[in-house]
Amino acid sequence: MSKKGVIKSLGLTVLGIVLFLVKIPGLDQSVFQFFVSFFEGILDPLNAWILLAFIGLSLFATICGTCLRVGWILKSPRLKKNFAGKKMQLVTLSVAFVVVFSYLFLPLDFLNKESEALIPMCAHMVVFMVIAKLLLPLLSDYGLSEFLEVYLRPIMKPLLKVPGAAVINVLTGMFVSVTVAVVMVVDQFQKAVYNRREAVIIISCLTIPSMPFSMLVLETIGEMEHFGRFYLYMCVAALLVSVIVVRLFPIRKIPETYVGERPAEQMGQVSSNSRLQRALTGASKKALATRYHPVDNVISIMLNMISFIPYTLAWGTVMKLILAYTPVVNILTYPYAMWMKLFGIPDVSYYAPVMVLNFIDVVMPTVLLADVHNAAITLKILCMTLGEMVYIAPLLLALACPGLTNLKEQAGIWLLRLILLVPAAVFLFPVFFGGLG
Repeated sequence: MSKKGVIKSLGLTVLGIVLFLVKIPGLDQSVFQFFVSFFEGILDPLNAWILLAFIGLSLFATICGTCLRVGWILKSPRLKKNFAGKKMQLVTLSVAFVVVFSYLFLPLDFLNKESEALIPMCAHMVVFMVIAKLLLPLLSDYGLSEFLEVYLRPIMKPLLKVPGAAVINVLTGMFVSVTVAVVMVVDQFQKAVYNRREAVIIISCLTIPSMPFSMLVLETIGEMEHFGRFYLYMCVAALLVSVIVVRLFPIRKIPETYVGERPAEQMGQVSSNSRLQRALTGASKKALATRYHPVDNVISIMLNMISFIPYTLAWGTVMKLILAYTPVVNILTYPYAMWMKLFGIPDVSYYAPVMVLNFIDVVMPTVLLADVHNAAITLKILCMTLGEMVYIAPLLLALACPGLTNLKEQAGIWLLRLILLVPAAVFLFPVFFGGLG
C-alpha cells in the first residue's frame, strides 16, 4: 500500500465529496450546484441559440459522415464512431433542428408551445453535463468505489446483485442527480468496473431521484412539510421493487460480460490483510493509476450528448404534441389505469398518462399534480413516478454507450417497475403516512 496513493485518493475524494455534497453556507446549494446555476444563469438568454448551434453542427457532421462519406470524418475513429452510418441520428437531428428553428424564427404556435419547456431544459443539460464531466472524476476515479467495495459487497451483492462500490452511484443519484449517476455508471462500465448486468441494474434500479429535485417537486405541489417521510417512503418502495426486478427477466438473462478484460483486483482474490488495509490498498492503486484529462473529458461528453440531447428535444416535443392533440396515450394506458384502480387509486384515467409524461420529462407530472389537493393521492402517485428510475434523458445516455443496453431491454425493466410500483406505493403508504389516508 502506497502512502502517496492513499493521500492522493483520500485528498481528491474528499474534495469531490465537498464539491458535490457539502452546501455553501447561506446559499443552500453545493459548490457543484453553484457552478451549474451560475453558468446556466449567464447562458439563459442564449438557450435556444446554444441548441441551434449544437444541433446544427451535429447535423452537418452527420450529413458529412452518413450521406456524403467525407474523408475527414471517416479517417478519424472518434468522428467515424459518432457521425458515420447514423441514419436514425440524422432523422432525429433534423427534427430537433426544425423544432429549435421554429421556436426562434417561425410563428408556429402549436409547435412552439410544446417545445418551449424542453428547449431550456435541454440547454441546461448541456451546461450541466459539461461541468459534471469535469468534476465527477474526483468521485469516480480516485478510489472511492474500490474502498467502499470492500465493506459493502457482503450487503449489496446478495440483495441487489451488484458490487458494494455501486453505493456511490446510489448516493450520487440521491445527492446530485440521476443523470450524473448514469454518466458515472457509463464511465465505470467502459472501464470494466462493472459488468453489463451490474451496469444495467444500477442505471435502471438504483438511480434514486435526488433530494434537491424531490424537494422542488413537493414544494411545487404544496406538500413540502412531508419531505422527510416522503423521501424515505419513495426510497424504500423503489428499492423493494428493485430487489424483485433484478431477479426477473429481462435482467436475469443479461450476460455478465465486461468491456475488455476484467480487472484483476475484482476477481475475488483472497487476502490475509485486514478489511481496512484491503480497502486502502485498492483505493491507493486506483488513485495512482488515474490521470486526469479535462479537455478529453469535455470532448467526450460533447460527442456523447449528440446521442441524447437532440432525441430528448425532438421526440419529447413529438410526444407532447400527441398528448395534447390526440387521445392515443389515454387509450394505450387504459390497461395500466385499470391496474391502478385495482389498488384503490381514484381518477385513474387522469393519473395513468402521468407515468408516460414522467418518462419524457420528470417535471410534467408535478404540473398536473399541483391541482389535485389530495395529499394521500399525490404522494402515492409521486412515489410511483419518481420510483420509475427509467427516464428518457439518462436512458438515451445509457443507450448511447456501445454494448451496455438496448431499448427492448430497458422497456421490459420499465414495464416491470411500473407494474410493481403500484402495490408497493399503496401498501407502504400507511407505514409512513398512517394518519394521512
